[in-house]
Formats: sequence, structure tokens, C-alpha cells
Amino acid sequence: MLTLVGDRDPAKRAHAGIEASVALFEEKTGRPLPYRWVSTRSILPGKIEERLGDASAIWCTPGSPYENTQGALDAIRHARTRRKAFLGTCGGFQHALMEYAAGELGFTAAHQETAPDAGDPLIVKLTCSLVGAKAHIMAPKDGWYARQVGAAETVEEFNCNYGLSSQFETRFQGSKLEFVARDREGQVRAFRLTDHPFFLGTLFQPELCAHSGALHPLVEAFLRLV
Repeated sequence: MLTLVGDRDPAKRAHAGIEASVALFEEKTGRPLPYRWVSTRSILPGKIEERLGDASAIWCTPGSPYENTQGALDAIRHARTRRKAFLGTCGGFQHALMEYAAGELGFTAAHQETAPDAGDPLIVKLTCSLVGAKAHIMAPKDGWYARQVGAAETVEEFNCNYGLSSQFETRFQGSKLEFVARDREGQVRAFRLTDHPFFLGTLFQPELCAHSGALHPLVEAFLRLV
């Protein structure tokens, strides 16, 4: 069962794009792909297995700040530690970095949007907003990202104001978290876990391709694991 973690809002282009991506996948593969939305407010301590135990893949969707930040982090940890296929886009990217930093690397990882007074937040407001923006994404031509999408450079659509603070990049060195794509200014825009079957985060929103009738290669690769 594909589980979409987030506070569903049909007016959000990303949420509609996710559902459209599933429909495109079903059309392309000829097989049904059942999915369900699980709200962050329903993911409570002691209830993780009850809410997510039967999930074969988890997509942490855009829409932060979430109604229950801890619920989103717990869902991400469940996917990571249970080795379930995971995709985090936009807010999902941000919170997956926070979960890994706190859960695996052992340092406090604040988000400036929800903790504006934090002295050294991991996730910070971007100097240039990416709301409704498109940007070139670069990756090594022989790297994981280029192999997945079929190109070392792509143009992706964003809708966000927050991203990884560059001063924290070195804290991830030597870990299993690999930064796999950046923008032309060198800012991290995608990562994956190298010791996980499929655990990917993108600051951009590949699901938005579905509004043009296209299934993004990263989304397709994820959905094939459901």
C-alpha cells in the first residue's frame, strides 16, 4: 500500500500532482496502485505501527508546516528504519534531513519556519524564494541521479521558501546520506541514503510534471517499488 503522509489539500498543486502521477503510473503499467492519505495529526506516539505498519512505501508530501511535525518525523523514521521505499518532496525533503540528522547523526535539527528563534537551524529560509520557480538541477553524469533521470542536467519545478543550510553540509560527510543533485549555485537539491533500497528526498516537486501529462522518472522509480 502506497501511503501518502501529509495534510491533504486538493487545492495544492503538489497534492493533486501526486494523485495524477499515480493515475499516470497505472495507465503506463496497466496495474492498479492503491494508495491512501495519512494525516500527520493521526500519527501519534505508540500508534506508528497501527497507522503505517501495512505501508509498503511512504511518500512524505509537500505542505509544511505540517499539522503535526513530530508525526511527519516519525513516519520518516519508520520508513528509514524499516527499510521501506521512501520519497520526500519539498517539505518531505526538509524533514527527512531533520530526521536523519537527529536520529542517525545525533545533532539537533531545527527548522526555521517552525522554530524562528533557533540559533543554528538546519533548515533555513532561502535567500531567493523558489515559490512557483523552475531551476536547472545538476548532477555528475555517471552518478545515481543522472542514471535515474537519464540526464546530468534537468529543469525542475519548485514551490518552497526553505532549504538546507550550507553550513551543515560537512556534518553529513562520512554518513550514508549522499547529496546527489544541486542547482547551478551549488545548493543541495536532492539526496539519497546509500544503504537503503530507496530513500530519496528532493527539494523540487517532481509530481508537478503530472499536470503536463508526464510521469517524472524519479516518481516512476519510486512507484515501481510499491
